[in-house]
Order: sequence, then structure tokens, then C-alpha cells
Amino acid sequence: LYDIGDGLTLVNIVTKNEAGKTKAVHTYIGYEGDGFVCVAHSEGLDQPGVIYSYSSHVRMLNANLPYLLDCFWSNVKQ
Repeated sequence: LYDIGDGLTLVNIVTKNEAGKTKAVHTYIGYEGDGFVCVAHSEGLDQPGVIYSYSSHVRMLNANLPYLLDCFWSNVKQ
């Protein structure tokens, strides 16, 4: 969970395969009482040849936060 200001929280849900390798990451933004909206997802991260780093993923989310917030607000009933 990451507090991103204005009462909003960013959550990454990490799914792993049977071997314990990260398979998918789904990112949601939401605020208390109104649920969460999926704003990004990465799948197939356990496939051969895929190079994946969770810390790089978090840096990418941070760099693209304005875009992710636009995705969130465009999917929330205002």
C-alpha cells in the first residue's frame, strides 16, 4: 500500500506461479469507502526471456503517477 496523497491509496497485487516467481502485477488506486480502480497491469512476467524487477516496476509507477491518476479519475463516478 502506498499513500499517494489526497486520501488516495495505490495498491499492487502480486500473483506468483507455483515456483514462486512473479507471474502478474495489478495496480489499483482508490480511496476509503469507494473501492479501487485497476489503473495498470503486467502479465506473463514468468515467461521465458522476461526480465522483471519489482523495484523497477515501482519506479515506473512513480514516474507515471499523473497518467495513472488520470486513469483513476476517468473511471470514477464524480
